[in-house]
Amino acid sequence: MNGTDAPICQDEQQRRADVLAHPTLNGLDFVEVDAADHRLLRVHFLKPVPPANAANPADPNDAYGLRADLSRITVTGGVRIVGLRPTAVTRQSDGHLDLTLSDGGDFSVYTLGLDAPALDPFLRRIDFSFMASCPTDFDCRVEPYCPPPAAPEPRLDYLAKDYASFRRMLLDLLPRLNPDFVERNPSDLGIALVEVLAYAGDHLSYFQDAVATEAYLDTVRQRISARRHARLVDYRVHDGRNAWTWVHVTVNAPATLALGTRLATRIVAPLVGQSSAPGTVIDEASIAGGVSQRQTDDGLLTLREALRPDPALAPIVVFETTHRAAFDPRNNEIRLHTWGNEECCLAPGAREAFLYTVLPGTSTVVRPVLEAGDYLLLEEVTGPITGRASDTDPAHRQVVRIEEAPSPTEDPVYTDTLLADDLQRRTGAQPPLPLLRVRWRREDALTFPLCLSARPPGRELIRYVSVARGNLVLADHGTTTSERLDLATPVVGDVPFRLRLARGPLTMQREPDSVDYEPLTGRIQTPRTDLTGDARQARPAAALLVGFPTGRELWTPVPDLLDSPPFAQDFVAEVDDDGRALVRFGDGEYGRGVAGATAFEAVYRTGNGTAGNIGAESIAHVLVPGPAAWIDAVRNPLPAKGGVAAESIEEVRRYAPQAFRAEQFRAVTEADYVVAARKLPEVAGAVATFRWTGSWYTVFVGVDPRDPADLIRQSQGLIQLSPRLERRVRAFLTRFRLAGYDLEIRPPRFVPLEIELELCVSPDHFRGDVGRAVAAALSNRVLPAGGHGFFHPDEFTFGQPVYLSRLYAAVERVEGVDSVVVRTFRRYGQRDQGELQTGVLPIGPGEIAQLDNDPNFMENGVLRIVTLGGKA
Repeated sequence: MNGTDAPICQDEQQRRADVLAHPTLNGLDFVEVDAADHRLLRVHFLKPVPPANAANPADPNDAYGLRADLSRITVTGGVRIVGLRPTAVTRQSDGHLDLTLSDGGDFSVYTLGLDAPALDPFLRRIDFSFMASCPTDFDCRVEPYCPPPAAPEPRLDYLAKDYASFRRMLLDLLPRLNPDFVERNPSDLGIALVEVLAYAGDHLSYFQDAVATEAYLDTVRQRISARRHARLVDYRVHDGRNAWTWVHVTVNAPATLALGTRLATRIVAPLVGQSSAPGTVIDEASIAGGVSQRQTDDGLLTLREALRPDPALAPIVVFETTHRAAFDPRNNEIRLHTWGNEECCLAPGAREAFLYTVLPGTSTVVRPVLEAGDYLLLEEVTGPITGRASDTDPAHRQVVRIEEAPSPTEDPVYTDTLLADDLQRRTGAQPPLPLLRVRWRREDALTFPLCLSARPPGRELIRYVSVARGNLVLADHGTTTSERLDLATPVVGDVPFRLRLARGPLTMQREPDSVDYEPLTGRIQTPRTDLTGDARQARPAAALLVGFPTGRELWTPVPDLLDSPPFAQDFVAEVDDDGRALVRFGDGEYGRGVAGATAFEAVYRTGNGTAGNIGAESIAHVLVPGPAAWIDAVRNPLPAKGGVAAESIEEVRRYAPQAFRAEQFRAVTEADYVVAARKLPEVAGAVATFRWTGSWYTVFVGVDPRDPADLIRQSQGLIQLSPRLERRVRAFLTRFRLAGYDLEIRPPRFVPLEIELELCVSPDHFRGDVGRAVAAALSNRVLPAGGHGFFHPDEFTFGQPVYLSRLYAAVERVEGVDSVVVRTFRRYGQRDQGELQTGVLPIGPGEIAQLDNDPNFMENGVLRIVTLGGKA
C-alpha cells in the first residue's frame, strides 16, 4: 500500500493520529541510520513497543515477537547492495528497536517491513535511505506531487485549404474549446473573428499551393482518375465507421440489459399525444402509436422512420449496446479509499485503487460488485477549489477495464458504518471497513492526476472530490432494421444479381475477427467489448437471410470475394455516395452465387460517420419493450468518438497514389529497415546496418523502445531488449526481409556523458534551490510542472548529437540563474576530444546519449553542479 499505486497525499498526519488514538494498533514513525555503522538501524514507532514480559520494562524482547522471529523483518530495495537481512533485534527501554543488518546499503531508497498483527497495515512499511546523513545542499525529503495533465492537442483538419474549409474547421473547433459557444449569427463578434481568420488562412493557403504544389513533380495536379488509381494499386476505399461510447446506467435493483438495447439522445419536447417530455425509460411500443413495431411490405421500419411523424423524435441519435451487461445498485457510486489521509490524489500512471460503496438509503459500507473484465469509470464529481459540482473538470474522467479478479480486503482502523457521511474509527468489536482492491490494464493507466480530497485555502476539507462508477456498458451508433424482397421469379444464374438496400447510411462497425450470427434473425450474437480501431478495420453491420426452395440460408459480409471459396455464403456490401449499400454476390468460383433464390431479407443497421460523435451527457433515454422501473438514469460520461465519414472520391484521388508510394512491404536498403521498424508503436527509434558475415549479409537492427520497461539491465552494465519486444520486432521485420539476408535485433548502445556546470546564482535566490532546479531541468524525468527534463529518453534517439547551445538554453531558462559556464562536456570516462570547443558532442549512428545522474550508476552519466553567489 506504500507502492506507486497508493494515493499521493500532501497530508498523511491524519492516519497517524487515527492510529495513535486506536487502543491496540501501532505503526512505524521513522528510522535512524547510525552515522558510524550503517548496519545499525534505530526503528521508532508511534507508540513505545511494549516488552514481551510486561513485568520487566527493560526486557530486550518485544511483545510483537520480532526478536524471536527475524523472518518477520524484511529490508527490500537497493541497486548496488541488495539482499539485506536482519541479524539481531533488541528492544530498548524507551520503546524503540535497535535493528542490526548483515550489511549497510547504497544511495538508493530501501523499504523496511514488519509483519506483526499489532501494526497498522498502512504503517507497517517505511522507506528510508542509508545515506541520509551524508552532507548535501538539497533537502533530503522527497516531495510528492501529481504532475498536471497534459493539455489535449485539438484535432484539426490539416487538409483545409480554402476559406470555406478553414471557416468550417474553426466552427467545429470552437465547441470543443468552449461548449457554451453556440452563436452562428454573422454579425456576432466571435463569428466575425472566425471569418477574419479563415480569410487570412485562405490567403496563406493560396501561396502555399502556388509555390509548393507546382514546384515539385510529385505534387503537380496532372494525374489520372482516382478510381483507376485505386484499382491498379489495390487501394481499399473505406466507408467510414460509426461512433461509440460508454454508457452509465443508474439502477435501483439488480437487473440485466440485453445486447442490442437502444439508447437515444435527450428529447426535450413532448411526444405526440403527451403533455411533457419523456422520462428516462421509453416504451418502444408507445413511440408514434406503436409504429416502430409495425410490419410493412418492406419489413420492420427503422426507428428513425418510425420517429419521423413525431417532431420531438426526429433529430435524436440512436445507439445500441454491444454486449449484455449486468447492473447492481451498489455500483452506482463507488468511493476510493485514502486510508484516512487527506488532500490525496491518484497520480498519472496509477493502475490500482481500493474501493467501497454505501448501500443506498443507509449508512452501511459494503464492497462493490465487480469482476475481471468489468469497466470502471473514474470521475471528478466536485470542484476541488469551490466544492461545487458545477465546477468539475469534464476532462477528469476516464474509463478503465479491470484485468484481474478484484480481491476483498479491509481497513481495521475504521468501521463499516458512516456517521454524517464520513468514516468512523473502529472501537471494540465493530466490524472493520470492507474494501475491494481492483487493478486495471496497463493500457488504461491513469492519464491525469485524479483528486480524491482537497483543502482549498481558508476552507474546510472537501471529501469525495472524485468517485468511481460501475454499471457501464459499451454502445455504438446505429439502429437495427430489416427489409424483405420477394421475387416473382427465382434468380437466374447467367445474369449478375445485385440487391440495393433501401435505407442508409449503412453502419460500419468494429467487430472481432470471428462473429456468430443468430440463424433465424440474422443478428450478431457475439459480444463486442473492444470497439477501438480505425475506419479501415470496420465491417458492414449487415446479414442476409436468403430464401431458396429448400429453405432459408444465412449469408454474411466479407471485404472482398477474391478470398471466398466457391461454396462460401458470402457477399460484399458496396456503399454508394448516399450511404446506401449495393449487395454483390459471388459467381460460383469466387463465392457462391444466388441462382434459384426467391426471397431476400436484409438485417442491417443504419447510422454511420461523424453524426454519432455526440458530446458527453447527451444520451438520456433507454428504449425497451415494456416498462423498466429498475432504471433511474442513463448517461454517457464521455463523448462518443471514432465516428469517421466515408472516404470520398476526392480523398481517394489524393491518398491512393501516396499510399502506393508510402506503403512498402519489402526492405532493401538500411533506411527501409529503419522505416519498417518505426511502424511498430512500441518502437521510438531504430537504426540498421548491413554486415558481410563471410557467406551472406546480416542486417543488424538497433531498437530504441518507447517503454523503458522493455530495456532489461543486467550485471556489468549490459542491456538487452525484453523477450516480448524482441520477438515482436523480429516477427514484424521478417515480413520485409529479403531472401538470403539474416536478421539480428539489438538493443541501443547508450553513451554516458560527463557534464560539469558552474552557476552564478542571483542575489535574491538560494544556491541550494537553484542548483536543485537546474538538476531537475537537466534530468531524465518528467517534471512536476509538465514536460520532460533535458536528458529524458524521449528527447534523444539514435545518432542525435548533444549541442552545447541547447544545454546553455535549458539552464538559462531556470529562474534564479544569473549566468552559467560549462567546464566539462565529454563522454564519461574518456578524454576531451574538443567537444567543449566545437560546441557539439557527436553521437554514433547506433548510439544514444544518456545522462541519468544516478550515484548508484555513475557509468550512466554524471552531472556536477557548482553553485556560486546567491544566498546560503
